[in-house]
Formats: sequence, C-alpha cells, structure tokens
Amino acid sequence: MRNTWKKWCLAGAIGAGLASPASAQEKLSADSIFSYMKKVNNWQFKNLERKGWTWQKWDWTNGALYAGAFAHAEIANDPANFERLVRISADNDWNTGPRRLFADDYCVGQLYAQLYRIYDEEPMIRRWRALADSIGSLPHNEPLDWKNHVHLREWAWCDALFMGPPALAYLSTATGDPSYLETAVKLWWKTSDFLYNKEERLYYRDARYFDKKESNGASVFWSRGNGWVMGGLVRMLVNMPANHPSRPAFEKQFKDMATRLAGLQHADGTWHAALLDMDSYPSKETSGTGFFLYAMAWGVNNGLLPKKEFRTVLVKAWNALQGSVHPDGKLGFVQKIADSPGKTTFDDTEVYGVGAFLLAGSEILKMTLAEQKFPITVELYNPAGAVAHLSELDYATVAAKWKPLRRGPFKILNALTGKEIPYQLITEGGKQPLSILVDAPLAPGGRAILTFAEGVPAPVETKTYGRYIAERLDDFAWENDRVAFRMYGRALESEPKQNAYGVDFWNKRTEKMIINSWYKRPNYHKDEGEGLDQYSVGFTLGAGGIAPYTADSIWHSRNYSGHRMLDSGALRTTFELTYDPWTAAGKTVSVTKRVSIDAHSQLSRMEATYSAPLTAAVGIVKRKAPGTEYFREQDGVMGYWEPATAKDGTTGIGVVMVTPVKEMAMEKGHLLSIVPAATGSNKVVYYTGGAWDKAGRITNAGEWFHYLRQEAQKLRKPVQVRIY
Repeated sequence: MRNTWKKWCLAGAIGAGLASPASAQEKLSADSIFSYMKKVNNWQFKNLERKGWTWQKWDWTNGALYAGAFAHAEIANDPANFERLVRISADNDWNTGPRRLFADDYCVGQLYAQLYRIYDEEPMIRRWRALADSIGSLPHNEPLDWKNHVHLREWAWCDALFMGPPALAYLSTATGDPSYLETAVKLWWKTSDFLYNKEERLYYRDARYFDKKESNGASVFWSRGNGWVMGGLVRMLVNMPANHPSRPAFEKQFKDMATRLAGLQHADGTWHAALLDMDSYPSKETSGTGFFLYAMAWGVNNGLLPKKEFRTVLVKAWNALQGSVHPDGKLGFVQKIADSPGKTTFDDTEVYGVGAFLLAGSEILKMTLAEQKFPITVELYNPAGAVAHLSELDYATVAAKWKPLRRGPFKILNALTGKEIPYQLITEGGKQPLSILVDAPLAPGGRAILTFAEGVPAPVETKTYGRYIAERLDDFAWENDRVAFRMYGRALESEPKQNAYGVDFWNKRTEKMIINSWYKRPNYHKDEGEGLDQYSVGFTLGAGGIAPYTADSIWHSRNYSGHRMLDSGALRTTFELTYDPWTAAGKTVSVTKRVSIDAHSQLSRMEATYSAPLTAAVGIVKRKAPGTEYFREQDGVMGYWEPATAKDGTTGIGVVMVTPVKEMAMEKGHLLSIVPAATGSNKVVYYTGGAWDKAGRITNAGEWFHYLRQEAQKLRKPVQVRIY
C-alpha cells in the first residue's frame, strides 16, 4: 500500500455541491473511531459466540466480516484478534465452501491468504491454492447472461467482484505467484465489460437489471452491489504492483466510480439502498455506505482521490455510520441478504455490514491520524507470526526529522492511545546513541503509531541485567525477565572439579532480576520459589556454546580472559568477552564474543568473531537419558527437550542460527550446527537460550520447538519501521 498514514492531497475537483470550506474542517477523533470499531467488533463476535453462527464459517457473509475483522486486528494490535481468526479458519479446515467455482464460496480465501502471509504455515493456503489453480486453468468463455446457473461458474453478478478477484489477488501476494492476479484481472474485465455502465459509472447487479426501473423511472443500481465493487477495487489495487500494465485501468475505474458516488451521497451521510432513487428507500443503509467509505478513504489515503474535495463526504459518512451503532455495539440499518434494493431498520444487522464498518473505520482512522499535528510519526508493523516485543529505531534518522531529540529528555507516546512507551538508548559502548529500543509489543500482523514529545520520561522497569561476578571465580552472568545464563572466566580454571567451557542456563520462574540474590545464597542449586541452577555444562558447549570444528574434534578455547560492558539498561544488556589465543587443528586462533539479551525473550544473541577463517560448531550438550531432538536446517533451528527430572521439571535448550548453516548433526555428544565463519568478517551470529516447564510459559517439547521456529521467522521478517 502506497504512502499510507501520511498527509496526502491531490489537486482536482469532483463536481459542484460537495464540500464547503467550513464543513471540510470538521474534526475527527482517532480514539473515538477506534472505540467504535472495537465496540462493533466485540459485539459481533460475542453475539456469534452467544447465539451461534447463522451462516457457515466459510460463507461469503462471514468472508466479508473477516475482511473487516482482519483490518481491525491490525490496528487493535491484540494477539487475541488474530488468534480468533486463526481458530475460525481451522474450524473450516482451511477450506472454502462446497460449490467450488462459486465466488461466494471462496471469498474466505482472502482471509487464508492474509493469515498465511503472517504465519507462513503452508496448510493455511493448501486447499485454497489448489482450487485457485483449477479456476485459472479453465477457459472462462461462457457468456454472463443470467441463466443456466452461470453464477456457479463465472463472475456474472457485480457482488462477485468483492468475493472472487481479491481472494485470488491476496493469494498472489502471499505466494509471490503472479498467475493468480492475472486470472483475477482477466476475469474482472470480463465482468466489467458486461455489467459496468460507463455513462452512469455504476454497475448493474446482473443481467436481469439491464432494463429494470425504479419507481421514479431511473435504472436500478443497487447500493450494496456497487459497494462490493468499490471494496473489490481497493483490494485488487492493494495487491497490484505499481507497474502492473492493468493498474491505470483499475485506477481510472476506481476514480470514476468514486467521483460519481460522492455526488450521490444522501443528505444523512449514507447511500440508501437504491442509488438513483433514494427517496423510495428513505432509511439509511450501512453495508453499502461502509464499503463506499472504505474505498473513498483508502483513495484519499493513497493519493488517488483529492482530499480537499472528498473529506466532507467521508466525515458525513463516518458520522452516519457511528449514529447507526446501538449502545451495546450492534450495527443497525444493514440491508438483509438480497440481490436488489430493500428496506432497512435500526434493528437490522448482518455480519457483512460489520465487515464493511470495520474496513471503513480502518481507513478513516488512518486519515485522521495523518491529520493530527504530531512532531514526528513512527509507524511500526510486525509481519511475522509471533509477538514482536521490542523494536529498534535508528537514532540519527529520528534526530534528523525531530531536532529536539538531541537537546534533552524526551518521551515516546502511542499516537492512538497517548500511552507512554518505555525505551532505552543503545550506544554499543560508544558515547553517542546509535538506536532507540522501544518496548511497544506488536501482535502478529499488528501495527502501532508512535510519536515523540519533549519532557522527562517515566522510569522504565528493569527487565535485563548482567555483570562480572568477581566474587565467584570470574563468572559473567546475565538475565532478563524470563531466563538467566552465565559463562566462565579464567579464575575457574584453578578449580578443576568445577571448571566448565560452554554456556550455562539457569532455570528461572520469576520476572525479577535474580543474579545478585542467587550469588548471595548458600545454594542456588535448590529451588526456593524463583528457580535454580540445575543445568550441567562441564567440558562441553553446554547451552549453545561455540568452538572451531573439524571432522574429528571440537576445539574448545580456555575460559574468557577479558570482559567489557557495552550497554547496561532496562531493556537490553550487551557485553563482550575476549579469549586468549589457543591452537585449533594446528592453527592459532582467538575469539571475541559479543552477547546481548533483550527483555521478554527466551534467547540471547551471540556474535563470535574469530581471528582467522574457520569452520565452527554451535552445540547443545546431549544427555545420556532419552530426550527429544529437533533439527530444521532450512530455518537454522536446532532444539533439544531434555529428559525430565523427577523433582525439578524439564529444560529445553535451543539455537536459532543467523549465519547460514552448512549442516546439522548429532556428533561428539552434542546437537551441532556446523557453520563457516562469514568470509571477510570471520563472524558467526546466532541466538541461543532455553525454557523450563516449571516456569509455566513453555511446558513441552512441541511448544518449545514452535517457539524456536517463530523466533527464526521473526529474524526473516523483522519489524518494519517508517519514520516521517
């Protein structure tokens, strides 16, 4: 989507009698818009849970609901909203309806493709993709006259342009396969050539309406039917590359229809059921209105429609929609299922009307946020299928766009809610900040808009900590609000019975920082309510250590000899350990290890830089009793769920490689990820960490390996940051 959430204005006019300068300045409230969206969304799903589903969960009615619910979920930034959509899709077994070539029955494919883009789980689109392949393989040469049940095979009615083409277009975006979009484009214009009246710039519902007239003698152009088309146009354009040869034609039809429809808006702010005979249908109709508002607001947000001329139309429409919401969140004035104009009342509702309302709200909210006078705007988007707890902003980029940043203390705020966002300045051992680490959790597919203000920020609760432990033989220990680790210094070598090489993992079940208190305890190998150290390292790589590797040996270094703290803050702790040279396979090498831990993660980031090119192995020590091993080379994931202990539960250890893996194997008593150090830098980067079932977050092998896969996906699909 181009230029979203900025200020846009495209010069032009759409005809007389629309906006007046005074009404064009009417203010919209972002928090009010979101509040209405949340209320309507919550009422609808609670009503479905309480009274049951009127229509099958794969039905087109619900397909339209899901389109709006997905848009709401992005803005609401609450994992529960996406989890609900995943559960519903799983209830469908990720399948479309039984009438395989009927567009109504594969409207739900839009949702499957959108969820697949986030979660990367191939079963989410397997069945829909197979059907889409069969749709694309057909000749589609049947006339669109309304007979012989043509609608079960072709897009012979205008509503289908919301159901079918976007489902194919979203699948094309999700898979990277342009053939689905090309099928959608080809069949769009087949339907358009048949049903679109170029003089009126409106669509007939189907061939039966070519010669039908309203009571006033005007042609029958159904509001919701044209609303489906406008919504379909948006969803096609969202998935169409800017240089696609058909894009100009789609944009022209979009602008032509939007201009025509803006001039047809009723004085009450809605579009009544019959576009050319609204007086015969005097009540509001919110499903068509919702789709029109969605499309026009999207057009303004993306520079296709002139905001100067359209803003009043949009404000009137949104106010009318808000006025159609019952106090409990029920949306009224939704025309019941039909194929032509009909009457509505305040008590009439349907799920597709809610979908249209939420789509409209999502775009009018973006426009409203763009109009607010923020000193700087930061847009965050999480494209991955797991919560992204922290995001990193480039300090220099922010400073270049907001001069007060360098002058003194500042706050970061959620632009929608006004809530203050915790942050930490990252220096990596230097004197000047390099980045700003913000604690603004993003749901899978979630978005957030942040802004800055001058002033002293609220204190940030400490979520990470680390230090050199002089009182315990040169240990270096570090932790966050979930896990704790340590590595061993040179002084420990004077105690041969205690000496160890690799990474130690501490079983922790409190969010408090425990390093200092545990080192004061007489015995931290006993659980006194916060956890314990029960992990055995010895002369192994332990929980994700690294060493040079040849076919016959792991060439362990001695323990570290030097340490340096780079960042010590509430949200991230980073330090370096240096190791004296040693001989590995006849070659003298040394290494520096940079270790970093962020709040809310089970893993630490490891960066090992060697003095010479070599092959290294990252390892997890394997126990004698049976455990559960997991290798997924293509994602760089290696996991181990240790054998259970009778008293102290079960530990999981895992590694997620950033440096590409040469191979994974079980060798030398370890699970190993074997990697060549990056050419030129002699560097290996990976993440390592653990989980403990008694901590309650991750309680079995399946959950642990799923967590590791999610972390790998987040590395492939990091949070997207736009600063403007």
